[in-house]
Amino acid sequence: MKSITLLLLPILSGTLIAADPEVKLAAVQVVIDDGAKEFDGFKTFNSDTGYNVALIVRAADKQMVGFDDDKATITIGGAKTNCRFFGKQAFSEDHLALRIEFNTDGKATVSPDGSLAVKGELPITLASGKAETRSEPFAVEKGAEVTFPADAKDMPTLKVKSTGKPKWGDGKLEIEFTTNRRVDDFAGIRFLDKDGKEIESDRGGSSWMSMMGKGSGTFSYTFKTEPKELILVIDNWTGKEEKKLAVDLKAGLAMP
Repeated sequence: MKSITLLLLPILSGTLIAADPEVKLAAVQVVIDDGAKEFDGFKTFNSDTGYNVALIVRAADKQMVGFDDDKATITIGGAKTNCRFFGKQAFSEDHLALRIEFNTDGKATVSPDGSLAVKGELPITLASGKAETRSEPFAVEKGAEVTFPADAKDMPTLKVKSTGKPKWGDGKLEIEFTTNRRVDDFAGIRFLDKDGKEIESDRGGSSWMSMMGKGSGTFSYTFKTEPKELILVIDNWTGKEEKKLAVDLKAGLAMP
């Protein structure tokens, strides 16, 4: 009688869970003497005395679209830190990497092996995609309000603050808007003509002030043409998810 061997394969069920972004040490800096008195205020490495570290966060399948620097709880050698977060410039173009810097606010404790423990949490916002919302056509003139469809959610309140020729560059028109939302909250802003054809534009400066949880600001765009009417398109991040990334690293002056 022949024997039969059966190969049993495990059956996997459920959904795949996306991996959390990975936090890595990018740089370590120690300033022992800032030398500010002798060099007319120019500090060593342009930094205060203390320890500084830079962290890079890398994501694989979701884009990082937000970071709350006020809620970051990183310590270096047990000492509290100040966070240096550079807004939109802190994110890579594809939003799959984020770079943040921290410096000690007090004396740090160095381990016997000469390393510093870098610990805490980084609060970030992830997104899985984008979706566009188009405004109603609006006149390119001071005081014009930019309105969106009634069923559109999470839209900013926008108004044309000024129009005119740009102070710099070869553009023909600059439009400045007032806003109740940070322009970097969105994945992007684009412009169409009244027929729905995209118009080339370049982002200019922006400003923001906040108090008691509310804020207001301005942003501007320049154009190579002088349209009389525009449609503003906001690309919103979708599938947003808040994450607190645990950090438990060792920082030393030796290259890994």
